[in-house]
Amino acid sequence: MLGMVVVLVATAGCLGSITGVFSDEAAEPAEHAPEGSDLLVHADMAMMEDGDNQRIMDALVQQGADTDGHQDAFAEFENETGLDPEDAQQVLFFADLSKDSMDENAGFVVYSDWDTDTVISAVEDDEDTDYEQTEYEGESVLYEPTEEPEFGSVMYVGDLGDGKYVFGDEKGVRSSLAIEYGDGKAVSGDVRDAYDDTRDGHVTMAATLPDETVPNNDDPFTPNEIDFEPFHNVSTITGVYYTDDGNAGLEMQLNAETEDDAIDVADVTDGAISVASGSLDDDDLKDELRKIETEQDGSTVDVTYETSVDKIVELLEREDL
Repeated sequence: MLGMVVVLVATAGCLGSITGVFSDEAAEPAEHAPEGSDLLVHADMAMMEDGDNQRIMDALVQQGADTDGHQDAFAEFENETGLDPEDAQQVLFFADLSKDSMDENAGFVVYSDWDTDTVISAVEDDEDTDYEQTEYEGESVLYEPTEEPEFGSVMYVGDLGDGKYVFGDEKGVRSSLAIEYGDGKAVSGDVRDAYDDTRDGHVTMAATLPDETVPNNDDPFTPNEIDFEPFHNVSTITGVYYTDDGNAGLEMQLNAETEDDAIDVADVTDGAISVASGSLDDDDLKDELRKIETEQDGSTVDVTYETSVDKIVELLEREDL
């Protein structure tokens, strides 16, 4: 679980030295994620002003962690747009996990102080091609590349107004624009309900779990000690990374189909933690694993972990880990 916290922090760090606060507390980037999205990952860029989070980031950098080149969705956005995200306030990645490739219907919604000319100029420089302003539903808000890239996927840009933009593949961008300018609908249902019910944090994730995303027990790369079958009955999963008064933590919630399924998920999760603990010789790491708590209530399973930022920094600075 400590590793998961570190990964989430590194994910945030991939966006660079970002500052900014919510300019509109009522604004919600998920309102621009199209219907059919089953993965939502939100980053509150104010995290980079948080002292506890910055201490963890500094420790990662000192240990040579590749926080700028980490291959995750947010780093990909920075790499593909060439935009300096210093004025970004919120970033939300949406995708359809049921597709063969997330590139087919995915995008980034960004709330920022950027002006459109700056955005398009940066994208043109990074993509090495000109972009043409075209109309969508009678509004000149869609920007299309005049040439397809030699490598990689084609990126489109949509102007959602007031410093809000959507970047992604053509279908993802058009679907997001349809919500603002047409009759498109925003994501709803289980994944949106799970997203809305998640506590505030620096990085928040909600997703449904298509069967193909859950390991099978007969997969040769699946650990024999863990039975993944109960997780095929999990409908949604949420996660949040946060810091609070000298502590950092991760909360996850798995929403199962039935109470019996949730009991099985909780048992397997506890078993996996025990297996992980038993494989460790380091007492400090064992102590951290013992801080993970699993609680089943009805058809939900909550998995929580919290530790002091001092302890995370201490572990990150150890040369033998």
